[in-house]
Amino acid sequence: MAQRLPNHLAQQQEDPVTVPLAPLTPLTIIRTETVLSRLPIHNLAKKGRVQITITQKNAQGEIELYWKVSPNVDLGEPRQLAYKLDTLIINRRIDELGRPLPKVLRLDSFKQMCTNLDMTASGRTNGKLKQAFHANAGAYIIAKLRYTATDGTERTLEAGFTRYSVVFTGERLPDGTKADAVYLVLNEPYWEVLNSAPTRPLDYDYLKALTPAAQRCYEILSYKLFATLKYQYPEAKLLYSEYCTFSAQQRYADYPHVKKQMYKVHKPHLASGYLESVRYEATTDEDGRPDWVMTYIPGPKARAEYAAFNTRPSRHPARPAVPRRAGTDEATAPPSPAADKALTLQAHALVQHFHQRFHGTPDVAPSAKALTQARTLIARYGLEQARHLVDFSVTAAQETDYRPQTFGGILQYTARARADYEQAQERAAAEGREREAQRRAQADEQRRQQYEDERAARLAELRATTPPDVLAAIEQAAAAPFEQDNPSRFGRDLLRRIAIDDAIAAHFQLPSFAEWQAAQGQD
Repeated sequence: MAQRLPNHLAQQQEDPVTVPLAPLTPLTIIRTETVLSRLPIHNLAKKGRVQITITQKNAQGEIELYWKVSPNVDLGEPRQLAYKLDTLIINRRIDELGRPLPKVLRLDSFKQMCTNLDMTASGRTNGKLKQAFHANAGAYIIAKLRYTATDGTERTLEAGFTRYSVVFTGERLPDGTKADAVYLVLNEPYWEVLNSAPTRPLDYDYLKALTPAAQRCYEILSYKLFATLKYQYPEAKLLYSEYCTFSAQQRYADYPHVKKQMYKVHKPHLASGYLESVRYEATTDEDGRPDWVMTYIPGPKARAEYAAFNTRPSRHPARPAVPRRAGTDEATAPPSPAADKALTLQAHALVQHFHQRFHGTPDVAPSAKALTQARTLIARYGLEQARHLVDFSVTAAQETDYRPQTFGGILQYTARARADYEQAQERAAAEGREREAQRRAQADEQRRQQYEDERAARLAELRATTPPDVLAAIEQAAAAPFEQDNPSRFGRDLLRRIAIDDAIAAHFQLPSFAEWQAAQGQD
């Protein structure tokens, strides 16, 4: 059991963190299983190895949880891209298919995956996606654990397995047909857990916007914050050591490193309003090693998520009610007072925005009916889409000389406005990808020019410092085959000089462009 350090030391370690609140964004729900998703599979560090082994025993010394992940040495560790494939591509398809799942899952083409992951489609990107799929498929898991299934029964997973096999476009599927996209063939232990495990909701768009480390933090914290909001506790607590174990992150033993590590992880959640604040209190673990209790105050986004997740109907057929363990269920609960107040303020501002756009009178006091309509729009589609409905309606109404006097008069444009919003988002995403591609191309050109300048300077230095007889021998060795292989006179002098430069560079082992980039820490 963790032991508290003396109060004076604990107080010195306390470090409240707050960040200005960003506007609440719409929720796009994805439901993921609650058994294996708790446990780490991926190494989210950009460099270095991470040993993923978890052993937890009960009071009698019996193993209650054992989890070990061994990457395939030839295929490499599943890292950040592999994690994004699992959580954003594969989990989304699993959620869309519902239960029971087929054993063969059709995903997407690489091109569509690049779009969904905001990556630039290219042969090189396809190679990275293939490698990430192979790393995921090659990770061997040894597990021993118990869980409560959706039918209320206690189940045991005690096996060594990989989760799935991958079949790429053009390869043969189990039924003998050719794959027209990327497919997964789910292995039995994984398939059984997916079909029987309870699920929980997360905000898909929020997951997608986060870095891998912050995304994993969101997945871990969501369990704690849901329980806190359900039982109306003021705060949630998580041990730093527990976070490191279940996120497969390096565990530090000194507070400056802990603070720096967790600041980067917590920052986007504070900025989004998912967390209101975080503080640390020093303690020790059961082995006497330094540890910290991290205390979280849920923010408006967490409260809004809890309210939305517990009032929206599921996109899948209703499942029978089953007992759930404390702190992990999704029992229906009314919105918290803070979330309700935030929603009312947003609705008030939205109705005033309507009057400003249509009538130039922003100070009109909203009616109760208008506020209810605005609250419903925001709760269903988010504030950004609700404001887009107002702005879209101004243009749409002008087409028929329609001048709505009340907020409800624009609700007829909801479907058209949503379609227009999605198209605008797609255009903006495409423009962003194009700008990013141009930026990358420009950066590549600048790096190439820097390399050529440095190489030219080094060659000039070598020519000036190399003994003349040695230099002459290198040039002669390069010139002889050049003369034989290049009889044409067109551009001959330039090509001959390039061949001699390459020979000098090879003799003195000057780095290639790829080696130079690697030395610069560039991709």
